[in-house]
Amino acid sequence: MIRKAMILSFALLVLFALTGCASAAVDFPADEAGISAYVQAKPSGINLESAKSAFATIERETSDYVIGTVALDVHDEEEYPHVYVSTDGWVVAYYPSERPSSWILPWADYSGEAITSTTLSKAIGIMATSVGGTSSGIKYYDFRYEDAKNMMIIVESVQGGENFFKFTIPTIFQTYAVDWSHYNIDGYPSNAGYGKSYAYLNGVQVSYLATTDSNYGSFTGQVQNGVEQTVMIQTDNYATGRVGLVLEYAD
Repeated sequence: MIRKAMILSFALLVLFALTGCASAAVDFPADEAGISAYVQAKPSGINLESAKSAFATIERETSDYVIGTVALDVHDEEEYPHVYVSTDGWVVAYYPSERPSSWILPWADYSGEAITSTTLSKAIGIMATSVGGTSSGIKYYDFRYEDAKNMMIIVESVQGGENFFKFTIPTIFQTYAVDWSHYNIDGYPSNAGYGKSYAYLNGVQVSYLATTDSNYGSFTGQVQNGVEQTVMIQTDNYATGRVGLVLEYAD
């Protein structure tokens, strides 16, 4: 049973219009970026000094743009998205290309409701507020898969038991990524490892967590189109477990 899903559309690369400043567009690290989200937060232009306060770290700085990481509450530093902000008003949040797209799942502050945000959209929102802009109209793009047109996010969770969802990718779809993440909340008072959870694909364990933590990986190449797949999350009595998929495809 699919409990919660969000479908987003990828914009074509041609719509990823970092064109207001040619040097800024050229210098965006497209060869380093994987899953990304972007918006023209302030068409009138961004004063980069106002952007700097939103960064947890600054990695690269020129007169045209700044790249760094933006901190997210209740997330580990490793989970902070990289953010590019340019003088022509564009804000791009992304994860490095070696990371599965499932890093966008906002586990640390997700409480089981319908999915309405990602870690990337949260980072853009923080930056947009800092520069006096807007995060309305965010689009997603994966620099690794220029032909991917759609993204689907599926999430299931359970406390003290097990739950699952089934999915089948139509044979007519071209699949580019089937990435997973497993998140565990150890509800035992001392977080001593008594609240464990396990994630499975078709009955085979793919992840185990004994403390409040997260794992990420990919099923790409393991999932055949047209064949029903079952993803299950199983927990001990003290644990709340969540499992999610991010699928990127063209139909």
